Amino acid sequence: MIPSRIGDLTNLSHLNLSNAGFEGQIPGGMSNLTRLVALDLSIQANLVPSSLKLENPNLSMLIKNLKQLEELYLDGLNITVRGNEWCQALSSSVLNLRVLSLSHCNLSGPVDKSLLKLKSLSVIRLDSNKFSASVPEFFVSFSNLVSLRLSTCQLNGVFPKEIFKVPTLQSLDISNNPSLQGSLPEFSKIVRACQLLFDEKLPNSMTKLTQLVHLDLSMNKFTGPIPSFTMSTNLTYIDLSHNGLTGTVPSTHREGLHKLVYLDLRYNSLNGSLPSSLFALPSLKKIQLSYNKFSGQVPDFKHVSSSILDSLDLSSNHLEGPVPRSIFKLKNLSTLSLSSNKFNGTIELVMIKELGNLFTLDLSHNYLSVSVGDNDSTLSSSPKFGTLKLASCKLSRFPYLKNQSNLFYLDLSDNEIDGEIPNWIWDVGNGFLLHVNLSYNQLVGMQEPYCLPNLSILDLYSNQLHGRIPVPPPSASYIDFSNNSFSSSIPNVIGDSLSGATFFSHSKNSLTGVLPHSICNVSCLQVLDLSDNRRSGRIPECLSTMTLGVLNLQRNNFSGSIPDAFQDNCVLQTLAVNGNSIEGKIPRSLANCKALEVLDLGNNKMIDHFPCFLKNTSNLRVLVLRSNNFQGKIGCPNFSGTWKMLQIIDLAFNNFNGNLPGRFLGTWEAMKADENEFDHLRFEIFQQFYQDTVTVTSKGLQFELVKIITLFTSIDFSFNNFHGKIPKELGQLKALHVLNLSNNALSGQIPSSLGNMQQLESLDLSNNQLKGEIPSSISNLNFLEFLNLSNYQLNGRIPTGSQIQTFPADGFEGNQGLCGPPLPNCPGDHVATDTLPQTPKGNSEIEWNLISAEIGFIVGFGIVIGPLVFWKGWRKWYFDGVEDIAFSILPQNLLRKWLSWKAGTRRGVRVGGPRAS
Repeated sequence: MIPSRIGDLTNLSHLNLSNAGFEGQIPGGMSNLTRLVALDLSIQANLVPSSLKLENPNLSMLIKNLKQLEELYLDGLNITVRGNEWCQALSSSVLNLRVLSLSHCNLSGPVDKSLLKLKSLSVIRLDSNKFSASVPEFFVSFSNLVSLRLSTCQLNGVFPKEIFKVPTLQSLDISNNPSLQGSLPEFSKIVRACQLLFDEKLPNSMTKLTQLVHLDLSMNKFTGPIPSFTMSTNLTYIDLSHNGLTGTVPSTHREGLHKLVYLDLRYNSLNGSLPSSLFALPSLKKIQLSYNKFSGQVPDFKHVSSSILDSLDLSSNHLEGPVPRSIFKLKNLSTLSLSSNKFNGTIELVMIKELGNLFTLDLSHNYLSVSVGDNDSTLSSSPKFGTLKLASCKLSRFPYLKNQSNLFYLDLSDNEIDGEIPNWIWDVGNGFLLHVNLSYNQLVGMQEPYCLPNLSILDLYSNQLHGRIPVPPPSASYIDFSNNSFSSSIPNVIGDSLSGATFFSHSKNSLTGVLPHSICNVSCLQVLDLSDNRRSGRIPECLSTMTLGVLNLQRNNFSGSIPDAFQDNCVLQTLAVNGNSIEGKIPRSLANCKALEVLDLGNNKMIDHFPCFLKNTSNLRVLVLRSNNFQGKIGCPNFSGTWKMLQIIDLAFNNFNGNLPGRFLGTWEAMKADENEFDHLRFEIFQQFYQDTVTVTSKGLQFELVKIITLFTSIDFSFNNFHGKIPKELGQLKALHVLNLSNNALSGQIPSSLGNMQQLESLDLSNNQLKGEIPSSISNLNFLEFLNLSNYQLNGRIPTGSQIQTFPADGFEGNQGLCGPPLPNCPGDHVATDTLPQTPKGNSEIEWNLISAEIGFIVGFGIVIGPLVFWKGWRKWYFDGVEDIAFSILPQNLLRKWLSWKAGTRRGVRVGGPRAS
């Protein structure tokens, strides 16, 4: 605590206790320091937030005697005042104040006009408070105002343009106020423009800013062409990142921007080629151009011997061709990121030995072939890497990194590395190695002996690792051992090793044994995926009491019941136990999990009724109860229709009975919408996503949706005991893609309303007791690819249409009264016989134009298909590129078909490297 006798130092004029680690209440005696000119008690918010309090005495009592105070810094203090009393406290005491800094102080608004009494104010910093009000127009009356910071203050309304006209204003930050609107005026004279949040084009008057030194308009919504930077030869700093700017980067002149040090144009929509003049600027240290649409080749760097460039980021563009050799002669370079482009050719790592200052190297996800050479000492000591990303670089073996003492981030994923993981790799970084991604390789084992360092992320997904599963270090927060061949049981100490983990997956292995009780010690776990193994025993009760977001135990040998101990604060989004031997009922405490999206209990031995107790789980999207012993009716009394998000429901192979409740089915709004948001069900973790999976039956086939897109909708009520009529309300579900009501006891006629389901791709009504004619509206289902109306008592003519006659006859068999294509014709039908065209006679000449066309087709076909078969990089680029084009131009119904074909070819978890979603 601050000593209480500090108030005895009455001659103090300057007191600075900022970030000194003091806690508790500020002593009241501090108000006795009447000669104070500057008082700084601030705390950096991200270090020790609110460790100092200003409650008793409060702000008014602290400053009431500080009449000479000119600078006041109380950032990060927990200041307890009601409403805008803080304004009145300041305006009644410190009239000479020039600097007012009260960011992160939990202040509320609106800002009171009494603040105008502080006529000398030149610096106002009030960011990160909760004003929830408009920007006061009276700020324009502060004639000495130089700097105004109001970012992250929940501001709303329209920003007053007059503030821009304050002649002394140099710095303005109103960023991160999503409800604030406004527009930029015509500039006259301003030295520094900083982080506005307006949705408009940059004004033409920017060309008048001839004295501009620092230009920061980042993280806004500016659109339109990027401005020319030739208005000022004094520019040292340009940051237009995170906007919507378009066009090409204007050519720069060595003389025009000879003072430019920093250029950041990331996260825009800039295109065209990179001007060579940009890489010739003499003072430039940082070039940040990632996440744009630049194309073409990167020009050679001029004057490399005198260049002071230390950061070059060209990642996530469409740049192509070879990487210029001149880049590897920029001796001051510390960061080089070229990932996610179309660069090709070969890079030998020995080329970077001259870059002694290089700390970050990212060449991932290009068409490059990176060669480590025959000399194992290629990367033995120089440069000293901190981050090394060589994902998808056709590496066939590990680069020698044993002496890399600074390395903390290593990504060698999606390569062709085989053999064992060398045990020296765990010694690099002198214990500071935090991130290791070796996924998507051909590794078969881990060289013994080994000891995993204090890793934070360890990703070994999709290799051929076998034998004993490694015990992760307690420091690890993300561990992925899935899609390998580990066959041992999990050690009993696994829970202690995962004490700090938030993600743990060892799915798709051959692990056996019971789940050790030590898993209950993992208090921070958010995703636990143990699916596709041979685990047995009961599910530990603690798994229902933890703060899990995803619990995936599918396709194991678990028995017993699901623990019924889900807490009131349950945050579970996915519970999947499909394919086990689970018995008992659905736990009633699951109703506490209001965020539940996926509930997959299929293929077990559960005996229960339809889960109406989940009626308040408004986020539910997937409900799978398939192949159990559920019984009774599926309608819920007094159900208000809160399952509006439901998109997949599978109740097949149970003992449900009764009528299909039409009003209940009509509440599923996600199946009604003509258009739906294109997205995937996913759980966000580490700014990446865990993708849920579900097995569905469509078009007579069973397949796994590795990515559950929110556009896909399905109803499967087959193999139950439902009776009565098919409810006409089903026709309201216009966005439904799969409907299977087969193998029940449904009677009556097929409702004509089913013809309204224009997105339907699979319809199976077979093996019921339906009768009458097939409604003509069925022929309007243009996207229907599977139709089964067999084994009914249907009669009459099969309606004609563009689609229905293309289905095989066995989809209509067992209906003695049906006729017409594809079945035999109805009585009285006449078939028209077309006259075949006659073949010309007497012409024995070779049709060279036809032969040349055929040859051209074969050659072109070989050029495209050959690389797809033999060249992995081309194949990956081709399919990723076609998918991107499909997402941007194709109709949504075609997208669904594309994704259903693609489903099952990729895994569900995406973290880092080639698997980022």
